[in-house]
Amino acid sequence: MIFIPPTSLIRAELKGAGITLKRLLRRFGPGRTIVVLAGIAAAQAIGEPWRELGPPADRKEALSRRQLGAAVLLERELRKHTSHRVARKITSEIVRKSSVFFLSLYVPILKKDKLLSMPDEKRKKYLRRIQEKFFNADADLKIVREEQLLMPVSRCRFVELLEAIGERDMAPMFCAGDRIFFDTHQPDITLERTATLSEGGALCDFRFRWK
Repeated sequence: MIFIPPTSLIRAELKGAGITLKRLLRRFGPGRTIVVLAGIAAAQAIGEPWRELGPPADRKEALSRRQLGAAVLLERELRKHTSHRVARKITSEIVRKSSVFFLSLYVPILKKDKLLSMPDEKRKKYLRRIQEKFFNADADLKIVREEQLLMPVSRCRFVELLEAIGERDMAPMFCAGDRIFFDTHQPDITLERTATLSEGGALCDFRFRWK
């Protein structure tokens, strides 16, 4: 079954491709950049990095694979041309910048007065629409005592998929952009997070407090 990605995901992919190209050109120059990109394209053509997993279970997994795949193939290809440490550093930088852009498309600027003035049912639907955009996560976004937003994430498909293809140690890099986004794009709230699934926690305990 073919799952059509949302337009915002395609925009994020194009932005990520541009970030990747600039970073590779700066590090390797045109010649080796072409080699790296050709290697990624060849791997994608044969279904990597998901070829051994079979078809996705549902739309959420399909979109999660799509969002993860390019970063996995980038790091794998970079390992052929530089050390694992440098490959991880380059990939992490690209993922971090791409994640911030992705979040800016998916998460509106959250205003305390606006949220608290909504009728309860309308507010629940508003928060649910935001949470449902994150197809990799099973979570519950809610306001507690009008003072904070809580979003405990009990499942992350990114972690599961990376585990399945032997790249579990890549998982934390996909969390790194969260704090940067909320520090730079959300003037009214601050993020607190003491545990993540990517680092072995029982859940990702997102807590957003009003500044």
